[in-house]
Amino acid sequence: MEIGKTFVFELLFMCAGTAILLLNFFVIGNIFPFITPLFNVLGALVAIVPPFLIFYGRYRVGKEIEEQFIIFITDLTEAIDSGMTLPIALKYIGKKDYRSMSPFVHEIASKVEWGIPFEKSLKIFSEKVKSTPIRRSVSTIIETYKVGGRISDTLRAIGQSLIEINKIRQERSASVQSQLVTSYLIFFVFIFILVVLKTFLIPSFGTMQTTPSLFGEEQAPTSTPAEMYNQAFVNFIIVQGFFAGLATGKMAEGSIVAGLKHSIVLIVVGYTIFSLLGQIQISIF
Repeated sequence: MEIGKTFVFELLFMCAGTAILLLNFFVIGNIFPFITPLFNVLGALVAIVPPFLIFYGRYRVGKEIEEQFIIFITDLTEAIDSGMTLPIALKYIGKKDYRSMSPFVHEIASKVEWGIPFEKSLKIFSEKVKSTPIRRSVSTIIETYKVGGRISDTLRAIGQSLIEINKIRQERSASVQSQLVTSYLIFFVFIFILVVLKTFLIPSFGTMQTTPSLFGEEQAPTSTPAEMYNQAFVNFIIVQGFFAGLATGKMAEGSIVAGLKHSIVLIVVGYTIFSLLGQIQISIF
């Protein structure tokens, strides 16, 4: 039911954004051409940003569950080492706040209390979360259960490995901050070059030119369509911003999904700057 509501919500915003773009193309663009880029950006933001925020929110919840899973494993290990049985340990740590993972902890504790095996409860949890690190950790715990190993030793080893992996991720994110800034600077330099080309070079292509005919006469003047170059530049901005954002997100957070937010920022800001500066230059000259 929640997924259905989310889909309807996304569909409504996509339709609203499309309606704004169509209204701008057929009506506003003919009456107020100067503000056409602003309405293009507004329509694109309405159509893309709300669905993306919903999608990215689910992604962030998944990352938070992965982080809280490490704390959950550590607390469970300490509770078992203190002499508690597994059901009592789960009931004890279930009183703590694990943020997005708290409902899953309560569910695991309730299932174990009602006699469902711990490994089966964990397997159901990993299938619901759909996280690769959690799925691998749960598989290791289940295999340990099958061979009769000490669960506390396994939980301690898994907790340490997850902590090390999380620490490596944080160090990588901190080390690429300068590269992230550099990526943004390179993109805006690219936008500046396109603005300069549109302002100074493209108008020279549009000057009237004459071409001699075969009989020595001059044909009618011809001009190079500036709109063709403008559209090509806009396409360059979209392609460059999209892939630069994906690369930036992959470097900074290790995920292409995280790079989508950088792509949206780069495309929107780049298109707005290019279009508005182009309109101002055209109105002056």
